Amino acid sequence: MASITFLSGADIGETGLETPVSSMAPYALGDLSPEARDSFREGLEWLGRGEPREAIQRLETAVARAPHYSNAFVGLGIAYAMDSQVYPALDNFERAAEVDPGNFFAHFKLAQFHFKLRIPRKGYEEAARALECATTLEEKRLIAQILKEERQRETNGVSRPTWSKPFSRNWLRAAFILLLAACAMLVLYMK
Repeated sequence: MASITFLSGADIGETGLETPVSSMAPYALGDLSPEARDSFREGLEWLGRGEPREAIQRLETAVARAPHYSNAFVGLGIAYAMDSQVYPALDNFERAAEVDPGNFFAHFKLAQFHFKLRIPRKGYEEAARALECATTLEEKRLIAQILKEERQRETNGVSRPTWSKPFSRNWLRAAFILLLAACAMLVLYMK
């Protein structure tokens, strides 16, 4: 089974991943136990080195020791995404948003992840939530950047068909005529 790579080394710089990871470190570390704080910092260091599996081990420890700390879940989600583990990444981003609904990074990474998975409706919803949580100009710029990238992807890509438009009368007439023809052929075939 082929794995899907969501974040390569080149993607890290393009997607703004470095900024959220490095910016997460100072958030509310004071209320964590020393073990959780050390595990979280080590996990971020391993992420910075591009070693997601090592980061996963450390961040799993941080999450186990501080299940109330949403940034540990965000970091763990990033590590899983870098390791191409889609569902654990998504679960951890969602868990981070549940633990702290006001966490900008949780909503930002969820939006970015949904856009990567080509689920734009959910991506836009999470981007709106992230924008509500944004407190700095840099955070607002990150949201603007992923929205710009998604809009470019939408204009350059092939759109999926939607069935939200009602059927036209001509289409309904044609379908009815075809249905009658199929019924007539079935009756003739049975004789």
